Amino acid sequence: MPYRVDRFTVKTYDCRPNGQIKLNALMQYMQEAAARHAEQLGFGFADLNARDCFWVLVNSCLELTRTPKWREDITIRTWPSTSTRIIASREFIGKGPQGESFRATSDWMILDRHSGRPKNLSRLDLDLPPAGPKALPEESNRLQPVKDYEKACSLRVPFSALDFNGHVNNTEYVRWALDGMYRKLGRLPEIRALQATYLAEVFEGDDIEVLVSTDTDTGIHTLTRRLGDSPGTDVFLMKADCRTSPEAE
Repeated sequence: MPYRVDRFTVKTYDCRPNGQIKLNALMQYMQEAAARHAEQLGFGFADLNARDCFWVLVNSCLELTRTPKWREDITIRTWPSTSTRIIASREFIGKGPQGESFRATSDWMILDRHSGRPKNLSRLDLDLPPAGPKALPEESNRLQPVKDYEKACSLRVPFSALDFNGHVNNTEYVRWALDGMYRKLGRLPEIRALQATYLAEVFEGDDIEVLVSTDTDTGIHTLTRRLGDSPGTDVFLMKADCRTSPEAE
């Protein structure tokens, strides 16, 4: 099974006031590990750019045993797992000084750069590796909207949120959703699991709002919506499962 291991050190600018890593920063580490491995395997950014297409994240699940802290070294092991006609999955296991910190799984599509439509992976001659094991035991279905959302915050997408592909990077959606949770609750609970589902691309200058629902038995749900259309376009869903005792800020 082809896999790659990378080491990251948690920096001051990746931390919350309590010294723990921001979850969107942790997802940036995972994205970097995935990008390095894809380049190594021959289907990274440069390889796909030559074919006028690019990878996009469509769903991810993260389960935390322990949240990494400032100065800690994290080793992230990543490998491709299953694939279908349009979805390729990738797994992650993170370890810190005290043992395993997290496990995650992610689903990706390749989009045509001009049409924005998904590409058939079997027709791209990518030489994808054989199926590998899953990091998490349960299959992750894409999230669906829940009821009783309330507006938490809004913003206009800045240029700084864009990535190599000219659209908002997937970790920015998570950052905005966490900001919405904090705004709604007045604190950010200690998160033990997080799922993110991506519905549509967002670009510089788009006006978006983040809505939060806490009236469920399945964690805290957020919905990010692009404004300008009526009633707006849902672009991102997130569910956070929190520990029973809130984390002190």
